[in-house]
Amino acid sequence: MKRIPFLVLGALLLAVLPPAANASAATRVDFTAQSVLAPKVPEPGQPKFDQEVKALGSVQLQMSATQTAYVRSVMRANSATYRSLFDNEVRCTWPGGEQNFVTGQNILQQGASAEPDKEDVQLTTRFLLHPGVAAKVTCTAYVRAATLRDKLDARFQLHSGFLEFADTSVDNTTAGVPAQRSTPRGLVRVGPEDVAREPALPFFTLAPGTKKLSVFADTEYKTCYPGQGKDCNKPPTSTATFTLYVNQWNGDKLCQSSNTTTTSREMSYSVHHHYVPLHLPDFPVRPDCEQRFNAYVQVKWQDGMDGGVQGTAVGLTDSRGSTKTHNSDMSHVFVVPIRT
Repeated sequence: MKRIPFLVLGALLLAVLPPAANASAATRVDFTAQSVLAPKVPEPGQPKFDQEVKALGSVQLQMSATQTAYVRSVMRANSATYRSLFDNEVRCTWPGGEQNFVTGQNILQQGASAEPDKEDVQLTTRFLLHPGVAAKVTCTAYVRAATLRDKLDARFQLHSGFLEFADTSVDNTTAGVPAQRSTPRGLVRVGPEDVAREPALPFFTLAPGTKKLSVFADTEYKTCYPGQGKDCNKPPTSTATFTLYVNQWNGDKLCQSSNTTTTSREMSYSVHHHYVPLHLPDFPVRPDCEQRFNAYVQVKWQDGMDGGVQGTAVGLTDSRGSTKTHNSDMSHVFVVPIRT
């Protein structure tokens, strides 16, 4: 009975994509359904955290120095034997460079949680890729997993998913870079006196001829903002609202503004990190305004624990047990300009 909503969600995700500029050049790999190990909390004296890191598939694209591509990875997981961390990470590498993004959310134990909708989870990791040099780029999708119990490992089922270049030619800003920004390292507080405007994309300018913007924003929300004397082990829920705003300007004067319908989320600590995707697909570009824009997600506390917008994940292991680590962007916003 749970399959129908996720099939509908998948169809909606496909529907909101702008048409690819060069569909014949798009590359895609579908993931094989499989069981995923979620390692237990390490024993005292061992490394603090043990995480499975499993490569699911790769795609490649020969890119020019000015080219920007739109990368998308979708993963659906369920049937967890115990509450487990489920991450969808994409790492893109080329000679001398890399670009990494990850989204994550706990998946709850099948048939044994108070939130059945969190027992079947679909995550999308999507971003604009811009190496800035002529190179062949390889993007690999990884599922990352761990469990929070001490005695036994857990497992969940990777039900389905894919990795693709959804668009191989996305227009850059007049500065020659994609309209994209990630929330920096750290946690941006969201509480009774703290409204967050993250992720946020500062002012950018596009060349004339853009008809509309397709704006994406993916927020990772942590349900407890740590502080002195605060117990973040078993706090109550955190309720917050999320709204994506997009603005067009004439100098310092606002010319027009639009926003998504506000999404309200009551988020339990058992899920810990909550993935909140937003999309404004058809922001019309007014020709009587300057081609100058900005965008941000407004996150407002409503009830319960104060939380925060999660920035770049730091020190992720390259593979299970590896001493090599990397950073991966989490909350971010980006724009796909559309000329037709």
